[in-house]
Amino acid sequence: MINMPVCRISGQPLHAFLDLGMMPVANAFLTKAQLAEPEFKFPLRVGFCETSLMVQLIETVDPAQLFHANYAYFSSISRVMEQHFAQLADAVAAEFLYDKRLPVVEIGSNDGILLAKLAAHAPAVGIEPSGNVAAAARARGLDVISEFFEPGLAARLRAERGAAQLVVGANVLCHIPDLNALARSLDVLLDAEGVFIFEDPYLLEIITQLGYDQIYDEHYFYFSVLSLSRLFAAHGLRIFRVQALPVHGGSMRVYGCRAGAQRATEPGVETQLALERQHGLHLLQTYVDFAERVRQSRAALFTLLYNLKQSGRRIAGYAASSKGTVVLNYCGIGPQLLDYICDNTPGKQGLYAPGTHIPVLPIEHFAADRPDYAFVLAWNHMREIIAKEQAFTQAGGRFITHIPNAAIV
Repeated sequence: MINMPVCRISGQPLHAFLDLGMMPVANAFLTKAQLAEPEFKFPLRVGFCETSLMVQLIETVDPAQLFHANYAYFSSISRVMEQHFAQLADAVAAEFLYDKRLPVVEIGSNDGILLAKLAAHAPAVGIEPSGNVAAAARARGLDVISEFFEPGLAARLRAERGAAQLVVGANVLCHIPDLNALARSLDVLLDAEGVFIFEDPYLLEIITQLGYDQIYDEHYFYFSVLSLSRLFAAHGLRIFRVQALPVHGGSMRVYGCRAGAQRATEPGVETQLALERQHGLHLLQTYVDFAERVRQSRAALFTLLYNLKQSGRRIAGYAASSKGTVVLNYCGIGPQLLDYICDNTPGKQGLYAPGTHIPVLPIEHFAADRPDYAFVLAWNHMREIIAKEQAFTQAGGRFITHIPNAAIV
């Protein structure tokens, strides 16, 4: 575990504002034998830097422990994300790919869901440190390097394959602990008119929706356009376009280039910066207030589930997500309230949820079992789940959410 009482970007003090308690690694699902062993936990605390304007974890887990050989998340599981990445690939290919000889680089390419689509337009290479998902991408015939993206790798890529016309990362920038090194890597790798595109959970949505479960071990940072603009400007880069997205409960896609590139900065960037200032994303008090609302949300959710259970209702969790690990552990929700969690990821089935030790069962069990309620732990996929589970609701089943408030839907 790494304790970082100062900002990873500016080196200035971090002001702690939210403590989510001792937390297990979000994706460290357990075998039955492991239940008897001591479980690694770390303090999950969040701080704000008034210099970089960056919200970030104070204590973090070694990246090698998180993005290991048996990483549990596969992007291809979600049909919504499949469609999302298909649209992204087509859009960037039409607008930003200007030389079929220059490579496209995807950072955090996972099992190749986006990389495969980019490879149809230009030479494409994925950077994916987790061995098992990288192997899944290679099995599809994709070019994937199992290393962390840093300046040395960027220099090697440029020397061997040429400058990149596009560097893209989806839900990956927040997973990189050294963003100064990331920015230096972009400076090394990008062509003079090259573009970088990143999309990650958006801090303004986290604050307004009360999406505190976006805060977990893999997410070192929580981004605003204000903070990213400062980061990139310090390295001779600039954001020229921003685009709000509905995925992952509300994300922001930023488009950037070298400061001296020919692309004009679009008016929407300043509009978004002004909106963030209006919501106080540059002020510590905004985050102090957010933390108090989180504490109130925890009490309301536990009370809702407890009262349902006391009345004899059966409740299952739906989707063994990283977000779910945070909510269950922070709110004290265990097997006494949830009978099990259903999930469609084979690698999680038959295991137990980190910290709470709730069993994870196949999605088919949920269909056959028909509990009274399903608490959706991947609330960002709520519409997809409800559409998929119409038989459950038609039989009288109800879903429960905690975003933005604890409620039966």
